[in-house]
Amino acid sequence: MHYRRKVKTLIGEFLFYWLALAAYVASSLGYISGLSFNKPNYKKNGRLLAMGGLVLHSIALVIRWYQVGHGPYISTYEILSSTAWMAVLLFVLLEWRQRNFANLGALTLPLAFLMMGFALLGSREAKSLPPTLQSAWLVVHVVFAKLAVAALLVAVAMAVFFLLKQVQGGGDKKNFLARLPSAAVLDDYGYRLVVFGFICLTVMIISGAIWANNSWGQYWSWDSAQTWSLVVWLVYGLLLHGRITFHWQGTISAWYAIIAFFFSLVAFFVLPYFIKGLHSQYMVG
Repeated sequence: MHYRRKVKTLIGEFLFYWLALAAYVASSLGYISGLSFNKPNYKKNGRLLAMGGLVLHSIALVIRWYQVGHGPYISTYEILSSTAWMAVLLFVLLEWRQRNFANLGALTLPLAFLMMGFALLGSREAKSLPPTLQSAWLVVHVVFAKLAVAALLVAVAMAVFFLLKQVQGGGDKKNFLARLPSAAVLDDYGYRLVVFGFICLTVMIISGAIWANNSWGQYWSWDSAQTWSLVVWLVYGLLLHGRITFHWQGTISAWYAIIAFFFSLVAFFVLPYFIKGLHSQYMVG
């Protein structure tokens, strides 16, 4: 009986996961079509589908949480799924606050569902969280890690569209890029999101150090995940330093944000497979 209940729970979680993935794909098509053909109704449908996908995705995460007994932050599947959820949530809130950012969904939603698709390539096997790792600091560490990646992902969308507008220059006003916010607005809000992501990275590292001390008896052990988190923090810190001190605005800032983000993905999700450490053993993040 217990085995059957477990199987039904897993099937339910996977079903809602796929429904959420399908909703994000449909939402992407809505945003892309709305941007390409200047159809407000398409973008409205994209928004509704994104919100519906969030609800379905939330149900999938809750079922997973119930089934494995811990939050979605252990396996690669759980980490990428919950990070995509946070990115979509942040975008929906940003669009609600600034409706002129609706067109950014044409890139943000595809990035989110691609992340969910990549998550399916990994193992969905449920892993238990050792008692030594259970701490309130773990929750703080994970939440701010998700916020950081989500903010930096949306910043990448703004950077890409900024570069496209720069290439367009003063061309055809009927071009779909003309329906995006101005280059100055994209540059400004992209920078704000990077600042927010950097602050979240800082809290993530500090809370992770406190959590490590509680679990392993030392704040910093130069574990591979700790080391690469610090490297990512320094990379974004250099961007902020260059922006403030050397006025790295516009094109250089946009390219830096894009390259730094993909470097971060490699550091957080690829390198742990090749450089073993305490974090890679449990894939917490």
